Order: sequence, then structure tokens, then C-alpha cells
Amino acid sequence: MHTGWKLKRELASGISNPQIDDWYERARRAGAEGGKILGAGGGGFLLLYAHEEQHDAICAALSELRRIPLSFEPQGSKIIYIEESRG
Repeated sequence: MHTGWKLKRELASGISNPQIDDWYERARRAGAEGGKILGAGGGGFLLLYAHEEQHDAICAALSELRRIPLSFEPQGSKIIYIEESRG
């Protein structure tokens, strides 16, 4: 994952910015093995991968960010919400 981060950043200057780079490097120093930017248009998520025993240290290193826990779904992607239009 870290190798992918480095390669993607070489593709274009807008892939990251100094603030994201700082968060990423702080997370790496706290034990994250790698990360990925998710989303587009100046909004999104910094996804980090780390062994569970490193989570507390990473959260402390990035205390100004909000942690959003996630889990993997063994059945793959699912639609969980549909808003029907009422015409």
C-alpha cells in the first residue's frame, strides 16, 4: 500500500497536498503500513492500514482528524439505501 502511495503521487501534482502529506507521514511514524486517498474534488478520506495494536498510536498522532471505523463485507458491495422519487 505504501508503494502504491508513492507511485500515485508521482503521477500528478494534485494527487496530494502538504497537509495530507503531513498526516500520512505522521501516521507512518505512528505505525501505519500505508494509506490511500479516497474521494475526489477536495473532499474525501485518508484511508490508513495498520495492525490493530498500532491504531491507538495512530489516532493519537492524528488527534485533529475524526476516525471513521470500517469493516469489510464478505458478500461484496450492496445497496443499503434507495430514495424513491415521488412524482
